[in-house]
Amino acid sequence: MPAVSRYIMQQIAGPFGFFSLALTGVIWLTQSLRLLDVIITKGQTALTYATFTGLVLPSVLTLTLPAALFCAVLYALNRLITDHELVVLSAAGQSVWTIVRPLMYLAVCIALCVYVISLWIMPLTKAIMKDEVMEIRADLAVIFLREGAFSNPIQGLTVYIRERDAGGEMRGILVHDNRNLDNPTTYMAERGVLIKSGDDPRLIMLNGNVQRRSAADGSLSLLYFERYVYDLSAFMPDRGVRWREPEERYLSELFFPDASAADRLHLDELRAEGHRRLTAPLYVITLAFVAMAALLSGPASRTTQIWRIGAALVATLAVRLVGIGIENLVERQNWLIPGLYLWPMLALGGALLLLSDRGQRWILSLRLRNSRAQPLGTG
Repeated sequence: MPAVSRYIMQQIAGPFGFFSLALTGVIWLTQSLRLLDVIITKGQTALTYATFTGLVLPSVLTLTLPAALFCAVLYALNRLITDHELVVLSAAGQSVWTIVRPLMYLAVCIALCVYVISLWIMPLTKAIMKDEVMEIRADLAVIFLREGAFSNPIQGLTVYIRERDAGGEMRGILVHDNRNLDNPTTYMAERGVLIKSGDDPRLIMLNGNVQRRSAADGSLSLLYFERYVYDLSAFMPDRGVRWREPEERYLSELFFPDASAADRLHLDELRAEGHRRLTAPLYVITLAFVAMAALLSGPASRTTQIWRIGAALVATLAVRLVGIGIENLVERQNWLIPGLYLWPMLALGGALLLLSDRGQRWILSLRLRNSRAQPLGTG
């Protein structure tokens, strides 16, 4: 690799690492906070929370790496221009492609990394996380064994356990079933234990009472018992075969799904997700070239830098928003799938045109025409 290319790579490595860590940290934190509800309400440990946040990381990287590279290219090129290093390179006979070439190599490498993450790593982590969440929500033992806290496993059911021992026996049990507002029922017991009969969980309560309010006259009936079996199977979620969402599937499963009724119903959504995964990494290269085109097209000067940076930000925002809009439309209109590929390639072609010799001459002639048309005494 030429010395100039190595120098350019060194100049962009630091900013890229900084922006990657900063953007990933911010988005990762917001995504992790969404998991707190599952962890806190279901009585899970900090280790489970750490595992979940780790599983979220691949999907976060697919969002942050393109943005981090764009910001790094913008920052590095702006610094090279303001420090007059590009002027020195130009005076030494180096063309604009001397700067573009190492940045293009870096963009291609990062795009390949995004492909690996989105096509193989992300579906695996998404599937693991969905399965773990289902297991946690179905684990009634965790809910009923929480000491000193009121739990609401489902709407209308409140459970309180004063304490439990190492063997799983519970003391000071209160179960309030308020699903039917006309006939609320409260169960209280000195002791109890949670067991499973087959796949159905049951709460066996000892030495307690059942309080029921009559819907007719509002009177309260009290029934004492020595042993009462409370069936919890009605509160168990459906544990049948779970339909796997598009984000949990590999590329082959998106383009060639099973012949099940659920897959046929969501066929357009599955295909749209497959094409989105193939086209999303293209924005890594496209956004990097948009930044290069904005800062390297035409003669560089400090006075025009703020306008160039603003143009790069506006162009990038427009490219990405239009791309997201096409992705959303494709889920309902599969005939728009070619647009997923054409739009980033069109934006990339425009950036390459501005960086080409023809584009440079056109921009230079445009600036000369504007300067000649400017009235005397202005500027």
